[in-house]
Amino acid sequence: MDATTLTIVSIVAGVLVGAVGGLVLARALSLKGGLLIGGMVLIGVAGGALGWFFADHDLVPNQKYALARKDAERLPEVATLKQYYPADYAKMQNDMELLKGKRLGTTGIAQLVHSNARAVLSRELKKASDDNLITLMKIRRDKAEALGKVSPAYCYDFTRGARLTFDPDTVVSADLVTRERNATAAILEQVATAPAKDAAGANLDPEDSQERVDLWYDVQLKNQIGDKALAGFSPEDAKTVRQLTGRNISVSDPARQTLLCRYNIALLDETLKLPPAKAATVARLNVGKGL
Repeated sequence: MDATTLTIVSIVAGVLVGAVGGLVLARALSLKGGLLIGGMVLIGVAGGALGWFFADHDLVPNQKYALARKDAERLPEVATLKQYYPADYAKMQNDMELLKGKRLGTTGIAQLVHSNARAVLSRELKKASDDNLITLMKIRRDKAEALGKVSPAYCYDFTRGARLTFDPDTVVSADLVTRERNATAAILEQVATAPAKDAAGANLDPEDSQERVDLWYDVQLKNQIGDKALAGFSPEDAKTVRQLTGRNISVSDPARQTLLCRYNIALLDETLKLPPAKAATVARLNVGKGL
């Protein structure tokens, strides 16, 4: 029984108990006809409201929390962590236990699960296959665009890899959240069972590959991506972007945040136009540095 079903059952039970109680009370007061029916309806509604209040406010200790933890076992990341990353799964369960008194419901537990899965993903992402990396890049690009429609600051912080003061999953669509959850689970499973290898057959670590480091520091390639990303900007906006990206500073002006959000998404679009192997390599080298 999930939290929604529990709430419905509590309301129905409250209505039935209230109606019966109303009937008993009405007869005790010798009410008849319309007064009898009215009394039953009134107390039945009150009983339903009380049932909803108890369920919605989790007044039965940790009832919603326990149901939410049970629901969480069906999330794709949880099954993957449990099967392939037992230490991380145990840490996640411990985190849930520490929050037991916080009366978390399904949403709160799901957010905790995704937070733990993201941490494992960041650690393992460099070993993801090219196809999986490109899939994740496309999802994050769509997520950045969705965040930008809500708040320039949300998109700006998300695309530059800043510490977020909000949960993006509560802002974007449920479909986008599901896509990211499934992609996360797929990457974690692939890394655990068939991590990407370099030409020598060793686990892939682009930081140790001179060829890939050379690619990352290929000024011509970086300039080409940047120039193409700015092609759709006015000369004035392009100049502002170059000035802002040339300095390692945080921007708080909403207009400039909007501009940099748009630019960072354009950079990602241009990166995705590269041959898959190159695009995936840039993604690996960019882990922890924003989109």
